[in-house]
Amino acid sequence: MERNPSFALSTQFILLMAVACGLCAGSAYFNQPLIYSIAKSLSITPSQAGFAVVLAQVGYGLGLILLVPLGDLLNKRRLIVSLMVLAGISQILLSFSTTLAALYFFTLCATFGAISAQVLIPFASSISPPESSAAIIGRLMSGLVMGIILSRTFAGFVSTYWSWEGVYISSGIITLLFATLMWRKLPNTAPQSGLNIVSIYQSLFKIARHNPHLIRRACAGALGFGILSMVFTSMTFVLGSAPYFFNDFEIGLFGLLGIIGIYSSSWSGKTVGIGKENFVAKLCVTLMLFSCIPLFFAQQNIWIYAVGVLMSYFGLTAFHVLNQNLVYRIDAKARSRINAVYMTIYFSGAALGSLGAVYAWEHYQWIGCVVLGLFFSIGILLIDRLDFWKMNQKI
Repeated sequence: MERNPSFALSTQFILLMAVACGLCAGSAYFNQPLIYSIAKSLSITPSQAGFAVVLAQVGYGLGLILLVPLGDLLNKRRLIVSLMVLAGISQILLSFSTTLAALYFFTLCATFGAISAQVLIPFASSISPPESSAAIIGRLMSGLVMGIILSRTFAGFVSTYWSWEGVYISSGIITLLFATLMWRKLPNTAPQSGLNIVSIYQSLFKIARHNPHLIRRACAGALGFGILSMVFTSMTFVLGSAPYFFNDFEIGLFGLLGIIGIYSSSWSGKTVGIGKENFVAKLCVTLMLFSCIPLFFAQQNIWIYAVGVLMSYFGLTAFHVLNQNLVYRIDAKARSRINAVYMTIYFSGAALGSLGAVYAWEHYQWIGCVVLGLFFSIGILLIDRLDFWKMNQKI
């Protein structure tokens, strides 16, 4: 979609989109601090409850590949609001789950609809002046990160003082109310001409095949998100057992460490905007790689553990903003499809990290989780340096 000069991209509008990103994306992370509460309520094992975290990433990934590309074809306002309504209703139904099958099914549905944030971000990029696009993406990513951070604290608080079901009932109602607000405030957009559903999905494969730069950035981002998913999925296991024995709310409060991601997203957007992409990449990769050292001591010292969480969160969120700015430059008219390809691969890393954390904890305890993070970090380093070398060769 081309920029609409008649619609002012005001500070208030940017804030509204940032809040929407946070509200939608955050709902996919409610279950991370609730693993033990859900397991007790449904009389299932913590590993079975933990698999719902994996399914949340799977549902989000399916929404990315199936629905986000339609942002280049359909009316964006209708698509965003429809997805929010689906997410809100699914969350309410999820709260009534009494079986493992219902838990898994409605988790998939709720996170499938939660991807409206991934329609909003390329939408904001497409209507932004080129000189401020990177900074605006950084602000929206700050809102998204804030939503993810507060979602864990919100979920932990409500679960501790009400119930885990109350988390999803309240969130579902808020999402439906906010969908109404978004319908009133978002600008209307005309679909692109010359596109249809078949050509949209066919073009995804063409975009992926003809843009190895996109695939490399997506794979590096996926491994980074895999590290973060490992950290936050295993956080409940680490803090909910010896020597800490934290409750849901205390686990959620510890997750507030991720607030550093708000700063790192904004900082990355501004730094990339002045042409320091390589510097941002090197710093982020270094932080993610060396975060494994303090994370190793998670069960011995909570303060050292906190440093590792801060390092990994800062590195990943800044790295993600860098990657999105790089890939959005490929084709301004196909940003929703580019974002779909990038984010689908990106969230496959989250699913892999969550699944790996559950498996590693069950079989090798915390040391297995740390080794998994180390392997992911080395992969990021190799892919990132290869991609920047390829970019410099073209120049």
